[in-house]
Amino acid sequence: YSTNFFEGVIENPLVGTVWVNTVNVLATFVALKVMDHANRRTLLLCSSGGMFLSCLLLTAASLGYTEKSIALAAVMLFVTFFEIGLGPIPWLITAEYFDA
Repeated sequence: YSTNFFEGVIENPLVGTVWVNTVNVLATFVALKVMDHANRRTLLLCSSGGMFLSCLLLTAASLGYTEKSIALAAVMLFVTFFEIGLGPIPWLITAEYFDA
């Protein structure tokens, strides 16, 4: 659905989809390193705050307060913050609570 989302925002919506997926993979590798060294609560708070700010930036771009291409950057930031905290940490907590 991201291709449909980027129509009218950038020239080629497929390029936007590739960028977002690339950022997703890179942020996952960063999260693997960061989660071992940082406090989970701090990661969750930073992740939530970053996602909130990304949503504000996306809203500003959608309403025309900034350039439309900022929407692509906002989505990439959202995905990055999600992958650092709220994406993987619930899976870790669930795995720790229930023994296999």
